Amino acid sequence: MMRRPLTELTLVAMCGALALLAGCADGATSARTASVGASREPRPAATRTWTITLSPAPGDLALAQIAFRGSARGARVTSTSLQVAVSGPFGDDYLASAAVRLPGSPRALVLLVNRPSPLLDPVDVRLRVTARRTLGTPVVSRLSDPFARPATAPRPSLCDLQLHGGALSASQLSALRSRGEPLAGFAGAGAVAQAYDAVCSLPFASSFEQDVTRPAGSSPPVPTPTPPVGKLPGEGCVPRPGYACPGAVESSPPAASAAGRRRTAAGAH
Repeated sequence: MMRRPLTELTLVAMCGALALLAGCADGATSARTASVGASREPRPAATRTWTITLSPAPGDLALAQIAFRGSARGARVTSTSLQVAVSGPFGDDYLASAAVRLPGSPRALVLLVNRPSPLLDPVDVRLRVTARRTLGTPVVSRLSDPFARPATAPRPSLCDLQLHGGALSASQLSALRSRGEPLAGFAGAGAVAQAYDAVCSLPFASSFEQDVTRPAGSSPPVPTPTPPVGKLPGEGCVPRPGYACPGAVESSPPAASAAGRRRTAAGAH
């Protein structure tokens, strides 16, 4: 009579053990499923991409500043962390971008020159910007047509670099990329620096505006040679009222002295 209860207890124990093992297996399977599901969730991209549209008038330029907020420690704007490319038609325009090498948050300047051209250049130029997320959140400000801008217009918001009253120089920038034929006397960081100074009413070279307004494919004007400055008429000296050529003045006293000597000699006889 004792064998049946023992047999029943043994069967119950075995069933409990099997149920426990099945539960553990189900738990492990659920854990693996959850892990696989978590690994399949999309991770945030390492870069962000957006579009900037610039529309300078023919013979003028547009300048955009891309400033980053909340950047990671040590993040810098370089040719690999920030890329600016043209998306669509470009024509005879000139594009140059440069990183700012001044204290403050990471930032870059993008210049677009709309050369006068007989071609049907696009009115708007779309730029595709790709930046690493470690640079932070981008804030874009821009201004077009500084050469036609009234002198009494308010100061543009992008004119906030720490220059302490001076003009921006090419040495304070690092060239990133460019496209199109460079300006005759300015290229890369030099062109971007001149554009910033023109936009922000800082001193800039008058030849920079001439290069921007010059039609595409035209040669720079040949400077008029300065006439030689000599001491005598015919050597470059031009006498005018109240001014005599130095050579003529210097030659006058000896002539006068010779005439005096001749008069003295005549009187002696």
